[in-house]
Amino acid sequence: MVEKTQALFDTAFRTVDTFINFKDIGQKASIHSHPLESVFFKFLEQNKDFTSIFIGFEDGDFFLVSSLHGRNELKKSLGIPENAVWYTQTIAHQADKQRYELRKYLDTGFVTVGSSAELHVQYDPRRRPWFRSASETDIATLSDIYIFSLSDEPGITVSRRFDATVKGVVGVDLSLANVSHFLKSQLIGPGNEIMIFDTIGNVYAYPDLNKLITSIGITESDSTKNAKIAALGSPALTALVQLLQTKDTDVIHDQSLLVDGTTHLVGIEPLPKEYGKELFIALTVPESTFTGPIAEVGKRTFFVSLGMLFLFLPILYFVSKRISRPLKILTQKVENIKAFKLDSPINVQSNILEIRELSKATETMREALNAFGSYIPKPLVKAMIVNDIVPTLGGDRREMTFLFSDIKDFTTISETLTPEQVTSSITSYLEKMSWTILQNKGTIDKYIGDSIMAFWNAPVINTEHAFHACLTALQCRNVLSVFNQHRRNNNEPEFLTRMGVHTGEAVVGNIGSSDRMDYTAMGASVNLASRLEGLNKYMGTDILISRPTMLAAGDEFLFRFAGKVVPKGTTDGLCVYELLGTKINATGMYAPFSVSEEIMQKTEKWEAAIRLFLSRDFAGAKAAFTPLLEEYGADPLIEKYLKLTQEFSIQSPDDSWNGEQSFDVK
Repeated sequence: MVEKTQALFDTAFRTVDTFINFKDIGQKASIHSHPLESVFFKFLEQNKDFTSIFIGFEDGDFFLVSSLHGRNELKKSLGIPENAVWYTQTIAHQADKQRYELRKYLDTGFVTVGSSAELHVQYDPRRRPWFRSASETDIATLSDIYIFSLSDEPGITVSRRFDATVKGVVGVDLSLANVSHFLKSQLIGPGNEIMIFDTIGNVYAYPDLNKLITSIGITESDSTKNAKIAALGSPALTALVQLLQTKDTDVIHDQSLLVDGTTHLVGIEPLPKEYGKELFIALTVPESTFTGPIAEVGKRTFFVSLGMLFLFLPILYFVSKRISRPLKILTQKVENIKAFKLDSPINVQSNILEIRELSKATETMREALNAFGSYIPKPLVKAMIVNDIVPTLGGDRREMTFLFSDIKDFTTISETLTPEQVTSSITSYLEKMSWTILQNKGTIDKYIGDSIMAFWNAPVINTEHAFHACLTALQCRNVLSVFNQHRRNNNEPEFLTRMGVHTGEAVVGNIGSSDRMDYTAMGASVNLASRLEGLNKYMGTDILISRPTMLAAGDEFLFRFAGKVVPKGTTDGLCVYELLGTKINATGMYAPFSVSEEIMQKTEKWEAAIRLFLSRDFAGAKAAFTPLLEEYGADPLIEKYLKLTQEFSIQSPDDSWNGEQSFDVK
């Protein structure tokens, strides 16, 4: 439940973190559209829990895209056409500084079915809670509850500031109605209670929307007041929060709480502090939800055996309850361990010594498996446990895709930092890189200082391993862009990362001895991926891909041919490519990495120029490379080939030259 709730908020935070890196985020909307309008539509179409995405600028301009799906009452109250499912709002300035507003209503095919315009606009994004909170920090923030301007309904917003010619804030709206509906779907039976709250007792979400709104009592003049827990009228939740205040921890698991004569099973889990607020999820479930069916069976048995067990049944029932309930919980915990669900600690309370000792032993086993998964790939550990696999020495040959990454000039950077700063910085860097790799089904083989070796298609079979490796490289580049922006803001050196990706056959499995094994991959393909990472330094690139990877990755990626190379330790030439992003106007998961029209045109001109170079037309190649630098600015790869062209124009390579460049360095 916590994971699902966190995923809802994580989606909003990742979205604003991604959008601030889009080159068009700082552009103003025209009377026709905004460059990111289609991306906003696609996001809302795929994420039904969110109502709106918008951009507010420091000069008061504003652009919003909102979903009207299922909001018939809103359409009726605002006079919006019935067939409209999308709404856009643009607020801008005329030449005479007068502000105007343009509203458009679109159908399912994104065709305009109505519009309206207005002068003397009163709405100013700079006065809204989401704009003020985001303007005060460099990270994404979660607002307090406030009234949405369009729908007059309460909600919360995740927003983040961006820097552009005119600075601004991008935000994503979550209406309380949607959040309440989501929480209600998590309840497992009648009498259950769930809410999201903060450390001072403010409620941010509750399944009963009407009760939440009534307890908030917000108005237009006081639009950011939160509900208090006591105002919800839930004795169980109120007692649970009071229990939390008596403890030294912010986590409560599997505890019983007696409220008004009813025993509840209760729990509290914190949400990530990166949300900018200390938020918690609280859950109470009447014990009868679980014990009701057992009690019913006991009741029937009692009537059948009334004559025989009249004197003994109450005692037997009491004893069985004291034994069966903790054993049932322990059984479920063991099943979770077998399924490799290791997140929840095990602490089963019982007056029976053997059950307490069994609970401690099971918790020790859970902790050991969790720790074990930190040293070798968790998918491998899970496969071994779930399928009862006994590890043996040996491996299998299979086609895999390998990714090596390394920080440019890390040794030099380390010399400018204290050991504590180096440790803190590299830990944060590796966490962000590793999370991105694991989210894309990759396996992290090892860390080598600041370098990472990862691969796909083992231990879990993945037929799209080349695609996932390329997508990971692009996502890592985006994640590190935000990471380095934060370091620049703190006057810390950036971690510029180079990556090499290659697809080929390797042997993967348990290597070592019978008492010390290492799950890893071996073969020429592994070494070649490492060499490609190192070649970035000499090619002036940051993501270098081999031809086998390029052919297997898919048509949505945009590659730039970087030449034919013979890396150190190899004898055969290999065509390598620079991964630039995804093709222009890409949609879905490819959209965040879509390149501009300018990059597409530059790449086409580059391909024509490199063909002249490889055909030994060095004069023509020089004439093609030179205007590329003049038109598009500095480019290390073009500069490298222009230098080679000039050298070959003076002294041509021998007749055996086929365009390959040999390297005797890593």
